[in-house]
Amino acid sequence: MVRLIRMARMRFRERASRGSSQWCGLLRRGLLLALGSGLLLSCAHSADELQKTEALEGARGPVLISQGLWVCRERGEVVVDARIAVREGWLEQLVCKAGTREHESLLAVAVEPSLIHAALLLVGARPGTPGSWREEQDAGGSWRISCVSPSGSPVEVLVRVGGPDGEREERLCEWVRGAREKDGTIIDERFPCDRFVFAGSHVRANPPSLGPGEHYVADYTGSIVGLVTFGDEMIAFREVIPDRIELAPATWAANTARMPPEGSAVQLVFRVAATQSQ
Repeated sequence: MVRLIRMARMRFRERASRGSSQWCGLLRRGLLLALGSGLLLSCAHSADELQKTEALEGARGPVLISQGLWVCRERGEVVVDARIAVREGWLEQLVCKAGTREHESLLAVAVEPSLIHAALLLVGARPGTPGSWREEQDAGGSWRISCVSPSGSPVEVLVRVGGPDGEREERLCEWVRGAREKDGTIIDERFPCDRFVFAGSHVRANPPSLGPGEHYVADYTGSIVGLVTFGDEMIAFREVIPDRIELAPATWAANTARMPPEGSAVQLVFRVAATQSQ
């Protein structure tokens, strides 16, 4: 953890030099939650504070850092309480914040996305940037879509489901099915399971409805694990999919047969590769 803080401080200084120090605040928020301490008031840490982070590093098993949110550093995992939002129809998100995009998401969670972001920092994940796209006209007057892929640490997204035979763990991608038209025929398509990255959303100036100050964009929009590219995702799908149906026809839908009933309680798991969480 001490190593993580030192690396983060170097990266925060680089970001601050470009006028963006918000990630320091997110890391501090995660540490405050995990340590239950009011001491971490800046990115400069005292010896006592570093000793407390070392104590966290030595913890065995999951550590509850906020209601419905656990960190397990030895396994590189962040675990979040969730519930089934929809189990039929086309998807634009895989996971959203409760009260936002449940109509197009498999899962909904009550935990603020910024807290999940902070927890991911605690297990060594490195945030990047959400993807983006735009229409461009070339010299010949033809229009094309220009895409920028999201970046960040690769993250495995799983779900734990309880049942009469005990708890089972599945990859969330198995709850998604594809249906794509090819040569006039609808064919099933397997959803790729290894294409999620810790994009980290953004910190932006508040809209008028939030008053003065800044906000973590995914807290406002609810985009926790994205599928379609809105550009606000905390966890992003590597493939850029424009959020306009005329440019990117719906392809991915809920795999109803694999899912528990709507409203069921499950646990969402974000797992970071061991080489990143050291």
